[in-house]
Amino acid sequence: MFKILSASILLMSTSGFAAANQETVQKPQQHICTIKGKPDASQYQIKKHIKAAKGTYGSVVEVYPRFIERAHQVGGDVVINYNASQRFGFWPWRMVRPVVWGTAVKWNTPFNCKALGGVEI
Repeated sequence: MFKILSASILLMSTSGFAAANQETVQKPQQHICTIKGKPDASQYQIKKHIKAAKGTYGSVVEVYPRFIERAHQVGGDVVINYNASQRFGFWPWRMVRPVVWGTAVKWNTPFNCKALGGVEI
């Protein structure tokens, strides 16, 4: 009986530590400037066309963290030709899914997102 009680107490105490550690590991929120059109090409260097999508139903807001991370991975700080919408998938149970895409670019000079006509996500 004592062994079962000891094992139960040990299990409950370690599960509390695991939950506390999961809360402290969260990454800081990142942002990126998105521009719907294509500004003057002399202001930036094109890095790569990027796309992020969710396999099933949902909002495009759910895809933003993956999209922002991908833009930073390729060395971009602004996304031009930005578009986000619900697209039809191939399989019937995935009829409509959120997709976000654009071209990641590295801006040559310091910039203000609103002055460029962009929106920060």
